[in-house]
Amino acid sequence: MAVAIWAACLALVWAVGLVLERAGAVITYGGAPPFVGHVRLRVSGGTVVAVLVATLVVVRGPAFARSARWGVLLLAGWVTTAAFAVALATTDGWDALTAPLRGEHDYLGVVPVVREAPGVFVRTFTERALDYPIHVRGHPPGFPLLLAGMDRVGLGGAGWAAALVIGVGTSAVVAVAITVRALGGAPGQDVVRRALPAVVLAPAALWLATTGDAFFAGVLAWGIALLALASTRDRAWPWALAAGLVLGLCPFLSYGLLPMGALTLVVGVSTRRWVPTLLAGCVVLASAGAWAVAGFWLPDGIAVTHLASSLGRAADRPYVYFVVADLLLLGVLVGPAAVGGLTGLSRLPQEARLLVVVALGAALMGALSGVERGEVERIWLPLACWVVPAAAVLASDRRWLVAQAATTVVLQVVLVSAW
Repeated sequence: MAVAIWAACLALVWAVGLVLERAGAVITYGGAPPFVGHVRLRVSGGTVVAVLVATLVVVRGPAFARSARWGVLLLAGWVTTAAFAVALATTDGWDALTAPLRGEHDYLGVVPVVREAPGVFVRTFTERALDYPIHVRGHPPGFPLLLAGMDRVGLGGAGWAAALVIGVGTSAVVAVAITVRALGGAPGQDVVRRALPAVVLAPAALWLATTGDAFFAGVLAWGIALLALASTRDRAWPWALAAGLVLGLCPFLSYGLLPMGALTLVVGVSTRRWVPTLLAGCVVLASAGAWAVAGFWLPDGIAVTHLASSLGRAADRPYVYFVVADLLLLGVLVGPAAVGGLTGLSRLPQEARLLVVVALGAALMGALSGVERGEVERIWLPLACWVVPAAAVLASDRRWLVAQAATTVVLQVVLVSAW
């Protein structure tokens, strides 16, 4: 019933969006509201490969997830997620893997400038932000600096950038699994084993290949995973230090990761050990101080981004429409198995349940804030990976895996996304 209501509301929001667009209201780019993109039916060899991967996961995934050794399971989950995401993207040809990163509004356009003078780029970022491409001005300077550093060591260009994004983005599957097991013990591991096939098949795979937000999702997930390990190990400080270093990158990759960082509090609440979280927090603050010394003050960057968004087309998108549409799009990212699984959330262990609830709360606050009006199919990838384990409630029934896979493949076949 919950899935039927969600699907009906999604169809209604699509119809209302078309009416609003025809009336002159600004909704999204491409004419497929609330998605960014347009509708066009196409099938290719990549689609066939994606269907074969999905079929393998549906048929063999549950039994494999129950019986495989833990390390083998995590590696298989990572590889299969990456294979599924790449196969889906190549429905539009191999160039589709790098096309989003090569767009005029993306990060690679500023790499030559950053490569020549990274220090100047950081010091002058806020005053020159409005001169940069849309995604650069809408984010902190961390990701362009990373791409420029890769370019300096011979790993430049869209191909290497796509490999980085897909590799780190799909590894979030592993990081979330490690976190749930570390916090929940044997019951947490059981949640991972039951949910993993549905996680692999979730429609979020459509945007893992290839958008920078997939990379951000992976970094945040690994920061939380390291913090969970720190809080469940006798020798906590090396893990806490590593967690702080990774989490310290997050505010300088995407401003949106700041409220999503509330997920780190689940670790302390679950383990009742706050010293590792405090130690990691000190490292995060030290990281922010280092960026300030280098010339980038985070509050100034946020202010410039708000200014840029007020001047852009997204500022004219209707607020109420996107409060509803964005939350429905989160359901798209996690798929019908997770949407249905949310109705049985009380059957999950407390630790897994807290992660799901906090991720949902962060999404709700983002929607209500009015800052994220659309494009959440990429922006909320860092949250979706923490909601989709709710599928553990239903994933033992293979019919839900079929629904999960079918939703993902059908969306890829009919929706041409900008990412």
